[in-house]
Amino acid sequence: MASLPAVRRLEAAGFRAWPAETVEYEGSWQKRLTPGHATRRANCLVPLDPGDVRDIGERIGRVAAWYAAAGTGMVVKQTPLCPAPLVEWLADNGWYSEGEVSVQTVALADYAQLAGLDMIPSHDVARFVDACIAVEGGKSRTPRKAMERLFGALQPETGMFILGETSDHPKAVALCVHDGDLAGLQQVAVAPGERRQGLGRQITVAALKWARLRGATSGWLQVETANAPALALYAELGFQESYRYCYWRKETA
Repeated sequence: MASLPAVRRLEAAGFRAWPAETVEYEGSWQKRLTPGHATRRANCLVPLDPGDVRDIGERIGRVAAWYAAAGTGMVVKQTPLCPAPLVEWLADNGWYSEGEVSVQTVALADYAQLAGLDMIPSHDVARFVDACIAVEGGKSRTPRKAMERLFGALQPETGMFILGETSDHPKAVALCVHDGDLAGLQQVAVAPGERRQGLGRQITVAALKWARLRGATSGWLQVETANAPALALYAELGFQESYRYCYWRKETA
């Protein structure tokens, strides 16, 4: 069983590390909306109280109408904070789950001794977005302007790491959000032609060492459970699973 206080803390850190443009509430259910951005994290309903189970069907209807008015399909994020009756209601009313994600943490006490690059991060949002798109092969599901708005909205201290000589031909990228004693890794990616060379490990260690020098004591990240190479890398670096979450969508005819 996941520790609910730990889940609440990491979910809150996740909200700060991947902010939505609009946040509203339906009781304790957080409605997150970021038009133009493809990621589910920025566009989903997040229930935050296991005991908030009143009028589930009626409230789901109101939330669905809210997303529809914004031109966005509704997605529900199921973490250990999601009420069991809500999950049962979704399953019984034509919804299906997808995209299981493992949330993992690591203590950073030993990271000063780990061998790896010491990198100076960029704080140039446009340059980092260019590098992210280049690592993805020049294509991105999310428009450049939407990515720039999201990364530019980050409030905690943020390091944008680019491994490679230029942002036009980067080898790997990583975003590290230093938030008090936490360091959140986001957007870790290696260019297809540069994989299996240890670059993911290099940029991950460099980012976490940077955050540790600024006072972070724990690192955290989110990785899809279907991503076996990433899971193996993070296990090697000492990460352990704290909890899992998934998303629910309404089945379409």
